[in-house]
Amino acid sequence: MLSLTEPLMEGVTIGDDQWEINLSFDNVIRYYEMIEDDQLTDSEKVVEAFNMFIGSAEEFSTEAIVDTVQRIAAYIQQTPYGNNPGSDGNQPQRDMAGNQTQPEHYFSYVQDAEAIYASFIYDYGMDLIDMQGKLRWEKFKALLDGLSTKAILSRIIEIRQRSTTGLEGEDLVQLTEAQSYYALDEYKSAEALDQQAGDIFSMLAEKAKEG
Repeated sequence: MLSLTEPLMEGVTIGDDQWEINLSFDNVIRYYEMIEDDQLTDSEKVVEAFNMFIGSAEEFSTEAIVDTVQRIAAYIQQTPYGNNPGSDGNQPQRDMAGNQTQPEHYFSYVQDAEAIYASFIYDYGMDLIDMQGKLRWEKFKALLDGLSTKAILSRIIEIRQRSTTGLEGEDLVQLTEAQSYYALDEYKSAEALDQQAGDIFSMLAEKAKEG
């Protein structure tokens, strides 16, 4: 998560050493793409994530690899909003493993790639292809969250969120068709990928502890 007073996360400690991490926005999105690759096992996904963020995982134990990727994933998933108890005083919702669930997202870094690209051009005059390997994830995320309501991604999200309650006739048909056209793959939403990654890390962490 971006801070105006603290430096960006530059590395992680593994054992007694500090290791630099690659948190360019495109590398993080590649990580999300990899997480949904059904051809990789859960163990392979964690090792591949370590390779993407740190480098070769060959010299590290399974426990160190899982712990490191888990810490990086937790950092990537940080959000400034939706972390406090609701107005009713209840604590944030948690999943069966006790992990705090994230607010629902109505977009996908993968499926909405073209809309995100076009939105950054429209709002910021920024070509994300030119920024690959340069723009940090935290900055990308802040800009993504700050897109105007006129940006194409914002308009797509508004269509996905809009209720059909009270609509009739042509208005109902048009919204239903638009929602069908822009429908998200269930497993590609930002929320679903974060949850999938969390489940993988929790399972492998338990296995590593068991030896």
